[in-house]
Amino acid sequence: MSVVEQIVSGLGAPNFYLLLPELILLITAFILLVVELFSKNRALITGITIGGLVLSLIPLFQMLTNAISETTFYGMFWVEPFSVIFKIMLIMSTLFIVINYTPYFEAKKTFYGEYYYITLFALIGLMIMLSAKNLITFYIGLELSSISVYILAGMFRKHYKSKEGAFKYLIIGGSGTAIISYGIALIYGTAGSLDFGDILDAIVNKFDIGTIGGLALLTIGLALKVAAVPFHHWAPDAYEGAATPITAFMATIVKVATFAVIAKIFVLIYPVHIPYWSLGWGILAALSMIIGNFIALRQRNVKRMLAYSSVAHTGYITAALAAGTEVGISALIFYSLIYIFMSIGSFIFLSAMEKSNDWTNDIEDFKGLAKKSPMMALFMLIIMFSLLGIPPTVGFMGKFGVFISLIDNDIWWLAIVLVVMSIISAGYYLRVVIYMYMYEPTNDKTVELAIPEIFTVTFMSVFTLLLGIYPTVFFEISKALSDLLRNYI
Repeated sequence: MSVVEQIVSGLGAPNFYLLLPELILLITAFILLVVELFSKNRALITGITIGGLVLSLIPLFQMLTNAISETTFYGMFWVEPFSVIFKIMLIMSTLFIVINYTPYFEAKKTFYGEYYYITLFALIGLMIMLSAKNLITFYIGLELSSISVYILAGMFRKHYKSKEGAFKYLIIGGSGTAIISYGIALIYGTAGSLDFGDILDAIVNKFDIGTIGGLALLTIGLALKVAAVPFHHWAPDAYEGAATPITAFMATIVKVATFAVIAKIFVLIYPVHIPYWSLGWGILAALSMIIGNFIALRQRNVKRMLAYSSVAHTGYITAALAAGTEVGISALIFYSLIYIFMSIGSFIFLSAMEKSNDWTNDIEDFKGLAKKSPMMALFMLIIMFSLLGIPPTVGFMGKFGVFISLIDNDIWWLAIVLVVMSIISAGYYLRVVIYMYMYEPTNDKTVELAIPEIFTVTFMSVFTLLLGIYPTVFFEISKALSDLLRNYI
């Protein structure tokens, strides 16, 4: 059956219950679009967004409780526990980010309702990618999320760097999408199908140059989307130029969702028993850790430093993928989940600080912050320690899990790179802590914080510490999800 026939047949009687979370978010986005045309009431727009996100969680929790594993649209859209859990995490994380839009944009005097519904469109695209069981579905979700994020990155109109970063992101990201398209075409030419199961069967029976080329191009395109070196050049400018809550969305929600998709595709399509794929991911991981950390050392702008730090963390997560084992996939899932807390906490902290007119995110701005805002400084210290990987924070457990997965697979060289680069990263993470605690304040201005900002940073830092002390729950979730992926083959 051709691709067109599959699509037409699938449109016959879709199971809309499986699509209910995405449909709720889609309806919410269109309601916001209409409301924003007639009203600039910020509380109303924020309330509708939060309401839509919360409502979309209800069917997801029902699906998780019932352990649903069903497909619709002729097997092209697949709802199962792996995608459901990640959708829940992404929606809840987006909630924490969205509640910080209003205080930030009010302080910057640049409030636009478009931020809210375009964020929802991006989230819908990521959720579609997670439920893809066919490369067409995957590509539709990829395009929707990518275009939405390009727009979000360039909407901070009062900041010229926003335009520059968005333009670079558009050009390089568009190139990545084109590479993925060509990879999909090669895979289809070899396998004769776009369904993940059919592709795996074709690869097992016929692993030729077309298949290798298609999978290689797919790998390159996905590596670009998560800002792995050498495909990372868009990330620092895009992250620095975007409004900081948007940066939190880009660096966290988009990255985590993409890694979840990579894990799914890696298990369901890639012939993981062939060592070349592990070597390729390992090289990408090593380059990302080395380049990301060394360039971060040179940054004085903390937001840009965190952007390069994000590249380094892409390396840590990708290193787990290089193991190519069940333990490696479990470590990848665990690190992706805990990265949500560290990344959102750090960027929302900066978002709160930026509301001060004289705050530029330069390292000098952090001087004496512990005396002006002791609680926020303490929370930032916890997050910095976690990003560095100091026990008992959850960042240590994440890196330890990746390290164990590499040792189990005898990839000692990459394990050594991970340890050395983690030590080197102390040079810029601890610098922030030193400036907060070891210097006197440069001015007497107090930091005015909104309730959503205090709540978000407090929640993320406390859970970063608690999950480091009691990581069992997330470890079990990660192992269960890894087992589920293996059972899907």
